Amino acid sequence: MSLEKILEEEDLGLEIIHPGGLEITKELAELCGVNEKSKVLDVACGTGESACFLAETFGCEVVGVDASPIMIEKAKKKAKERGLEGKTTFILADAHKLPFPDNTFDVVISECTLCLLNKEVALREMVRVVKPNGRVGIHDVAWKENTPKELKLKLKEIEGEEPETIEGWKRLFEKVGLVDIVVVDKSHLIPEWMREIEETSRTFGRAENILEDTQKRRTKRSEERLGVYEDI
Repeated sequence: MSLEKILEEEDLGLEIIHPGGLEITKELAELCGVNEKSKVLDVACGTGESACFLAETFGCEVVGVDASPIMIEKAKKKAKERGLEGKTTFILADAHKLPFPDNTFDVVISECTLCLLNKEVALREMVRVVKPNGRVGIHDVAWKENTPKELKLKLKEIEGEEPETIEGWKRLFEKVGLVDIVVVDKSHLIPEWMREIEETSRTFGRAENILEDTQKRRTKRSEERLGVYEDI
């Protein structure tokens, strides 16, 4: 069972599973120029934590999409509890085929999910639905240039997709038509992020399940990951 599946099925307190947490979400939004007039799309929104945070912090309208019905229900419940139903909308949707007309959003963001998707297809969809002169913000992991080929192949075997190098991400962004590309290195966040996931999972009685399975699928590679991943 993957970490995402466990998060779907049980409340383990892991509302934010991307490096840097909401501080980085805020930084990403600021880089994208989000303000109270913005209409923002959060691709693969999960439980809606980032979407609700953006609505609360910037006063903007946020639409969140996710392929998991359970995540969408959790996001809707969270928005209702926070009084954000007028500012947030959550829709069950595939990131590879977004259910919106062209040029719908001022800003499209995605946090630590694109690396697990068909990156080009998902990015083209993000570019399609963002308005002319709008912005696409991606917070994701990147291989370091010296990553062993065997590790890349293993991750692809497990997840079906794999991250790019920073240069690979840049080439992909250019290929789908993005311009004025800005890359911010956040690789210093990775060690603390891995520690937080492990610590939180131990707090609940699922440590063995999470840490054995995720250890094999992701956390097992934590020592390797600290040396081969960068965060962008």
